[in-house]
Amino acid sequence: MKIAFLRPNMAGQRSNDAIEPLGLSVLIGLTDKKHEMVVYDERIEDIPMDLDVDLVVITTFTVTAKRAYTIAKNYREKGIYVVMGGYHASLLPEEVKEHADTVFVGSGELTWGKFLEDFENGKTEKVYECLKLPNIDDVVYDRTLFKDKKYSFIVPVQFGRGCMHKCEFCTIGAVHKGDYVHRKIENVIKEIKQIFIENKRAKIIYFVDDNIFSNKKKAVELFNELKKLKIKWACQGSIDIAQDEKLIKLMSQAGCVEMLLGFENINIKKMNKVANYAFDYEKIIKIFRKNKILVHASYVIGYDYDTKDCFDEILEFSKKNKFFLSGFNPALPIPGTPLYDRLKAENRLLYDKWWLDDNFRYGKAAFKPHNMTVEEFEAGILKCKVEYNKHRNIWRRLFDGGANSAHPLIFLAVNYINRKEVYNKKGIKL
Repeated sequence: MKIAFLRPNMAGQRSNDAIEPLGLSVLIGLTDKKHEMVVYDERIEDIPMDLDVDLVVITTFTVTAKRAYTIAKNYREKGIYVVMGGYHASLLPEEVKEHADTVFVGSGELTWGKFLEDFENGKTEKVYECLKLPNIDDVVYDRTLFKDKKYSFIVPVQFGRGCMHKCEFCTIGAVHKGDYVHRKIENVIKEIKQIFIENKRAKIIYFVDDNIFSNKKKAVELFNELKKLKIKWACQGSIDIAQDEKLIKLMSQAGCVEMLLGFENINIKKMNKVANYAFDYEKIIKIFRKNKILVHASYVIGYDYDTKDCFDEILEFSKKNKFFLSGFNPALPIPGTPLYDRLKAENRLLYDKWWLDDNFRYGKAAFKPHNMTVEEFEAGILKCKVEYNKHRNIWRRLFDGGANSAHPLIFLAVNYINRKEVYNKKGIKL
């Protein structure tokens, strides 16, 4: 049969920072090659609305749900069977069931093959569920259908899935409940070698793990193997790892050039972000700068202790420390997370379902802040994003004499891609 794998974008528009969708690569790897398969990713290309296929498979996040439902409706009205999965489907399966013939909840490694068999036999189920993370040791991430697509020079690889932390705002904790599994290191290394052989655009490997240190012992083993490859790579993890300066040094020696750190905010405790409680941020930053690792600082702004003055404080903190990138993210209540449930119980949500509301715009407030007005909240977020990404501030950070200067081409390429995305996404309708 013919299968179309689709990855919608928020507003059907293009993105400058799109990387390969690993979730779809897993399903492609699990699909018998007797079937004809195509992939369309709306971040880099149009999704055709007239595909002649037997099955449409759509992966979606909460911010792309509205667009996904539009695409699903189009194909269901043509009599084509539609499957939906992804984090939004795992968080809100009852809603997604209204828009798809079958919904996948959780990881697909144990359920996709069964569904295909059921589909061919004409006896599919409405929901296929895998709540506990499966063994992913031997998962094949099949990228063959991505080969000629215009994705980023940054290529994603997964070492582990899940995270041991259960932060109030995070979808990962809400779906995986603190569970974590990792792949065999030899398989990860083999995959990376293959990427650089087959993918001419590949320059940097990005480990998409939500916290690459979820199993510290295995992370060290991975870093020692990466050291032999002499490649550049990036990752994300929790700040508590900086207690081990020897580990940060090993990462640098192994080729790590960038790490996303969840600073989240200056006062952290109400987020249930245990990993950040007792750390000297200034000291941590110095350790990464010393080892020439670019720091991508990620914030979640808008918690109840934040006032309208917090934006200037966080912006100045970022400027002072000359972070490679700073993500000034408005706290967004994702359905299925503890944050959403709390704000709903407190009657503070501004929309019944912001992800489906015609009046909601990307970057806007979805709830009533505690210590500022909605207008002050939205203006503060926008100010941080625009100010930090002005040309003069990008170039000032480049010449900091530390990690930014050590990786000038990476610094400039990624910063200007990020700057474009700040303006491209500003206020767009979902």
